[in-house]
Amino acid sequence: MYFSYDIIDQRAKQSPNDIAVKWHTGDGYILEISNADLHHHSDVTAYYLRRMGVSNGSVVALYGLENIFEFATVLTALNKLCAIPMFDLHQKPIERCNQMQVYAIIAESKSSVIGTIDSNLDKLNTLEIKISVGFPYPQNWFDLHTGTRLASIFKPACNLPKEYTSLIVYDDKPILYNETYPFTTDNNCLWDKFFQTMRTNSIFEF
Repeated sequence: MYFSYDIIDQRAKQSPNDIAVKWHTGDGYILEISNADLHHHSDVTAYYLRRMGVSNGSVVALYGLENIFEFATVLTALNKLCAIPMFDLHQKPIERCNQMQVYAIIAESKSSVIGTIDSNLDKLNTLEIKISVGFPYPQNWFDLHTGTRLASIFKPACNLPKEYTSLIVYDDKPILYNETYPFTTDNNCLWDKFFQTMRTNSIFEF
């Protein structure tokens, strides 16, 4: 079973117009995203990331996405690819990327991580792709929105693995979620809340 296929896509089929996500923007607005919209954005993001070389087992570090709508779409897209999202709670991108052999970074464009990565490229051993989200567009970074606008129809791989690491949260030590639905009932972290609300057909609000 796969979270994005079994939950996100099924919600879109069963109740496409129902609200999946309510995102509170920095300007005080609330953006409502339907199940159908979340499914669409998840698919085009997965298509684009696959074209960028992200595949089964690729570790992708995520920075600054907790405050933007793309938190939901990137997380579900990576699940569709059986890639491994990594949240670095202590914002140590160089150390974490090398330790976890990160292939790609997806960062909110205003994140301080952008400058840190660019000034330390010679220290990164495995990083191949840098993708930013939002304006202003950092120089020498790919733009997620430009890429997804050019995306075509996404088709799941025919050989999805039965087991894979579906999420890594890097605190003092890495916390590996090895289940398809990576959440714990005693944790109120944003990713746990997302998985729980999606599974119960509720609205994820952040």
